[in-house]
Amino acid sequence: MEKIWIDTVEFEKYGGWVTETQFVREMGQPYLIANQLPGVAADNAFTSFETKEEGYYRIFVRTKNWKLPEAPGQFCVAVDGIEGENVCGKLPSPSWYWEIAGDFYLEKGVHTLELCDKTGWLSRCSAIVITNDFDFTPSPEKNMLLKQRAEIKNINTDVKNMGEWDFVVVGAGPGGIGAAVSAARQGLKTALLCGRPFVGGNASDEGTIGPDGAGGKNPNYHETGIANEIKRICEKNKSTWQKAIEILLEENPLVTVFTNTLCIDANTENSKIKSIEAVNTMSLERCIFYGDMYADCSGDGWLGYYAGAAYRVGREATHEYGEKFAPESPDTLTMSGCLCKGGKDWYMRGFYMEEQNEETPFVSPSWAPKLPAGTENGRKQKKIHTAEWWLENSNDYDDLWEEEYARDALVCLGVGYFNWLKNESPQKEEFKNHKLTRIALHNSKRENRRIIGDYVLSQTDIAEGKEFDDVITYHGWGIDVHHPKGMYSGEEGPFHLNMEIEPMPVPYRCLYSKNIENLFMASRCSSVTHLALGSTRIENTIITFGQTVGVAAYMCKKYNTTPRGIYEKHIRELQHHLILDDQTILELVNLDENDMSRSADIIATSENTEKSGFAKNVINGKLRSYENECNAWVSESGLPQSICLKWNKAIDISLVQITAETDLTYPLYSFQDAPDFGFTAKDLIVELYHKGICVDKKKIKDNFKRQMRVNFDEIKADEVKITVTETSGEDIAVLNEIRVY
Repeated sequence: MEKIWIDTVEFEKYGGWVTETQFVREMGQPYLIANQLPGVAADNAFTSFETKEEGYYRIFVRTKNWKLPEAPGQFCVAVDGIEGENVCGKLPSPSWYWEIAGDFYLEKGVHTLELCDKTGWLSRCSAIVITNDFDFTPSPEKNMLLKQRAEIKNINTDVKNMGEWDFVVVGAGPGGIGAAVSAARQGLKTALLCGRPFVGGNASDEGTIGPDGAGGKNPNYHETGIANEIKRICEKNKSTWQKAIEILLEENPLVTVFTNTLCIDANTENSKIKSIEAVNTMSLERCIFYGDMYADCSGDGWLGYYAGAAYRVGREATHEYGEKFAPESPDTLTMSGCLCKGGKDWYMRGFYMEEQNEETPFVSPSWAPKLPAGTENGRKQKKIHTAEWWLENSNDYDDLWEEEYARDALVCLGVGYFNWLKNESPQKEEFKNHKLTRIALHNSKRENRRIIGDYVLSQTDIAEGKEFDDVITYHGWGIDVHHPKGMYSGEEGPFHLNMEIEPMPVPYRCLYSKNIENLFMASRCSSVTHLALGSTRIENTIITFGQTVGVAAYMCKKYNTTPRGIYEKHIRELQHHLILDDQTILELVNLDENDMSRSADIIATSENTEKSGFAKNVINGKLRSYENECNAWVSESGLPQSICLKWNKAIDISLVQITAETDLTYPLYSFQDAPDFGFTAKDLIVELYHKGICVDKKKIKDNFKRQMRVNFDEIKADEVKITVTETSGEDIAVLNEIRVY
């Protein structure tokens, strides 16, 4: 007897169907979902197969009725252009199941197979079994299903050994990028596991939530370090955030990126992770990674969960941390995500609508919810093509363990909101000619598990302005906590709390697990309360978390210690290493005893004294200027301009580090075009002198970042001269800091 197993992602042509891999952890497979023009049957997906015998064959499809009881997504299977009699996707079950698409009489040889969407509303199919053994039925249970798949497809199920790594980072969103890049720059061999087809997480082209941070709410407080690098790459290349991140990763060869690689387990012994297991979300091949240190940057805290780390989900009660805005009793409510999708010049929240030349009526399907009176309160629709950030589920949906169900509820909500916008809202006349043309499917999440560290940052800490001796970065977006009822909050509006705050410190102890000794966290799963997460979940803040744990992982290897050991014995070194790498730590300045610039005399060709742009500012230990505080050498107009560091005796020099001015002041949000900024030093000459004679010279061309490092073969010199010959626009030289090693 014959059995043929076809995973639908193996189809030769997808037509109007697209791949979906968000739910492999939950339901075991990737699948195809019909998503072309909403409400119009999608083009057929196509493949071929070969039978070895003539006779009747039964075709099973693994599918799901994604919205009970209405069954919006329905499809048929066609063999050699003839559709089966059974319409699939409408059984009264909330789970994935096997359904018989029909029996077909087939001759021996090659045949065509098509998925034929019938509704235009997200039909889905993960696998097809074709068999002439009518006594065989594929199993709906995930483990047995995968076993049957391996047997029928003759797959080797051995787990592939991916080798030993200094640092294994799970999750390639903003935190994972910061962690992997900073660790690699310290020389760590780093594996970056990305469960999606491309890096960036919520900042990717499918996530579309660009990096914002404290600078969006507090002028002059944009994050520096890797966060600023990504911003500068994005601005220079006029690219998406995802492309900027890809460029950054390409510059760091010690990072190996594994896309479509989802962490599904961890091996923990004596409170220490020994290895983690992952699955390829397309092929379902499994692999294992061995590492010294690990970082959970998954957002949902999956690595911490598998490793046995202490964690929480939901809202803390008032009595736990004394938070003014916490509920009296705890619960498991978490902020909803938004459905997103985008590209270089467009993005959508929930759906995309396009204006037509005439009025386009819309009849809402029965499965789309009706929104309550007062929905418009705090929710004026400003965009003409898509919805806004507040297109959210109520917070009792579980997008941790029931991810697909929660995502599908967001789909229903989006269609319901589009109907409300066109047919019921006070703005309905503005949208009478708009047609629903696309539906987003990626859930850009805001909150789930939070791994518990040695400290839990709370809203009380923020309110009291608490200081920490282990501060490693700051946050300042504001406490942005959305309403627990989401779009169903009516007249109460979209927020539970939306309170502006000044930039506030974050302690290092929030970034490692309290009970798993080699586990860091650098994402929204870090150790904070539900309310504090309202501020710390913002992406530029998370990038600084990642940069911190990357350096800390390096120091763990350097001192053969744990993340907690870094706090107990090496926290000052960690802080000053972060400052060296251009991460701003509030109130801390460069006190590096190895930095020889601190003992130099500083002379410049000119100084703009009206702007307090004194030459000596380059060694005052402060990396950046603020609104009323200039911490940079600012020359008079006219290039070239030079600044010299001189010593009364020769010293050995192998590195000169220069920090240039970039725009940290403009209140820029990630979705806005960046204004022109013309002060960044672009072309520079770095010369070393000994007794008045130039002994070495290096040139820097086309710089656009804040930090430049110029390496020399160690040489004796008593003067370093830096000449700015060109900037990105203005004819003024501006340098924040110069270090010499």
